[in-house]
Amino acid sequence: MQQIQWQDRFNIGVETIDQAHHRLFSIVQKMMDLYVEKHEDKFACVEGIKYFKAYALKHFAEEEAYMQEIGYPGYRAHKRLHDKMRWETLPALEHLLYDSNFSTKAVQRFIGVCTGWLTGHIIIEDRAITGKAAGRPAPVAPEDERAAIHATIISPLQELLGCSVQFAGVYSTKDTIADAQYYELTYSAPDGSGLRVILVIGEQMLLHAAGLIFDIDFYERNETVSFAMQEIAQNLIQRAAASFGEAPDEYQLAGDRFLTREEFDGICGEHAPQHSLLFQVNHACFALCLDQLPPPAASIS
Repeated sequence: MQQIQWQDRFNIGVETIDQAHHRLFSIVQKMMDLYVEKHEDKFACVEGIKYFKAYALKHFAEEEAYMQEIGYPGYRAHKRLHDKMRWETLPALEHLLYDSNFSTKAVQRFIGVCTGWLTGHIIIEDRAITGKAAGRPAPVAPEDERAAIHATIISPLQELLGCSVQFAGVYSTKDTIADAQYYELTYSAPDGSGLRVILVIGEQMLLHAAGLIFDIDFYERNETVSFAMQEIAQNLIQRAAASFGEAPDEYQLAGDRFLTREEFDGICGEHAPQHSLLFQVNHACFALCLDQLPPPAASIS
């Protein structure tokens, strides 16, 4: 049976918070054991989900109180991430579970999203509370692009993977990324402007990255791995979007989806993205394309 491994590098150095994180991982693992692996009846899963949700909400409140107590400057941005999980992500996952009568795929989505969110959130956001990781970066000027790339992408990714990540230069659609997957996120601002971010990553690198993060050897992509990696990718991309956007606090996630190669080529064929970045991890590569979108043209009556 696959085990979602707790690793010491997940610790942030605050005992009560570390204990809560460890407990949340244990709850998810128990759900995987009982429902996905042993196919127990759905009652065990229902109780596990209720317990996970109640414990997560209690933990968020305690962690927020701690951040306020120490005067953590990133409190507001951090709380917004908690609120999204509280009021959007967890309710949506619950609805999907009940609507599908607790299908295996829906349970795997719940486990994958929660595991991915926890892993990315702990390493990228929670460890910043005690200075063990860089806090959320501020927007940067175009001439500081390399500094932004390191702060928003390379540094947190190295924390997640525990290995070296190198910026390899400008990405071109002619660059070969074997078995590439194209994951698009779009953001919108009140004035109608937008931000589009596309992650281009090969299947084998997804499996390798998942193995490094979860301390498991993956030989094929299953639903739990897919949803977990999507959640981690979204966490990283949100940091990049916040830094490269002109008004990051105003951007709200509008949607996400996997693109076909034809859709990706069509987007890039319209005009080259403003930022096309290629990265190398060991012998594999992935790319990140970021593009600011203007407000829609006003209609003429």
